[in-house]
Amino acid sequence: MSGTGPGAAAASDRTGTPPRLVAVPGGGNGRPAARPARVVVFLGVDNDSRSRVAAALLAHRSKGRVRAVSASPVAVEPDPAVAASLAQLGVDLGRLTSVAPSAALLDEAELVVVMGYDRDNLGQGRPTEDWCIDDPSGKGADAVRCIRDAIDRRAQRLLIRMGVAVPTRTR
Repeated sequence: MSGTGPGAAAASDRTGTPPRLVAVPGGGNGRPAARPARVVVFLGVDNDSRSRVAAALLAHRSKGRVRAVSASPVAVEPDPAVAASLAQLGVDLGRLTSVAPSAALLDEAELVVVMGYDRDNLGQGRPTEDWCIDDPSGKGADAVRCIRDAIDRRAQRLLIRMGVAVPTRTR
């Protein structure tokens, strides 16, 4: 398949190389094929503060390719400093709500990210990962940004490991 027409010629002339074509999964109609949702569950222990931040960042970075769920027995109002820190990245923490953990939810997950739970009590056969990170609630702005950035880096590395994203090269 080759690019033809005035747009393809203009693109080739501007860069000196032919334009790159990106395949779209699915049929010949240009629409992507339906894929089963990949689910990552973030479990919070005392409240949903950390798990909610992690789920919001993973959802933001995955651009809809992964369903990120915050699960915790106790949902709390987001700390204003935490919400402001996420807003700096374009993430609206208020749009994400937590759910109560359940066996059905954990069974649906491709990965359960433990944030304070004892991994041994989650049940056999569930892929789990432990992210030992401070709770950002009640911390100062600098500490909140540091915790946010640590969670964001882990979320981005998780997406790379899942094959949902590719690392960018530094120049």
